[in-house]
Amino acid sequence: MTRMLCLFAWLALFAIAPARAADPCPAAKKGGDWSAACLAGEGSERHVKPKYLKRLAWNKHGMATIVVAEPRELLAVDRSGKVVIPNIRHTGDFDYPDAERGIGRFTVSDAQGKPKCGYFAAGTFAVVVAPEYDQCQAFRDGAAQACKDCVSYCRDQDCHDSVLVGGHGVVLAPDGKVARIHAPPTLDNVCGKGTKASVEQHGATAVLQCPPAADSPFKL
Repeated sequence: MTRMLCLFAWLALFAIAPARAADPCPAAKKGGDWSAACLAGEGSERHVKPKYLKRLAWNKHGMATIVVAEPRELLAVDRSGKVVIPNIRHTGDFDYPDAERGIGRFTVSDAQGKPKCGYFAAGTFAVVVAPEYDQCQAFRDGAAQACKDCVSYCRDQDCHDSVLVGGHGVVLAPDGKVARIHAPPTLDNVCGKGTKASVEQHGATAVLQCPPAADSPFKL
């Protein structure tokens, strides 16, 4: 009996050993997410603790990226460890690292804690458009739309496409300059003149719904 208890105790220790041995700040060559405890400071003033700098893999511009596990966030830092681009968007084919012309999106919180989005250049991680917009769409065909005081709605539950509604909109060129100022559509006209759209909530996804046309064969 004693022998069996010792065996079970040994197996239990063996099972939890990898968890205890897991490095919260793994070297780039090993891969893995970092713990928020690997950084010091808050918000835009965060930096990698000096003792972990040698674990990063620098590109030719002297920049490195890390993924923080909780809350999950992709960051870009310079050689001093300072976070230069926080909250990098990397959830789709049009975002970093596959963004058109290497222009990705990122988000920061303003003084009131409200998220604001902007754009950066991959590689150098230089800010192309300051984070001053409420919604930012990815660059496609050499342009991107962004807006203030607006809402972004998905076209379907998987959000393969989205539309900006309300507020004040701009069309941005790849160099970050405003190519055109415009008024985004409202819920009253985004589906066409005289046709009001509705919004359906699917979990955290808000989907814009346009009623079928009067002569649509799919109209019930």
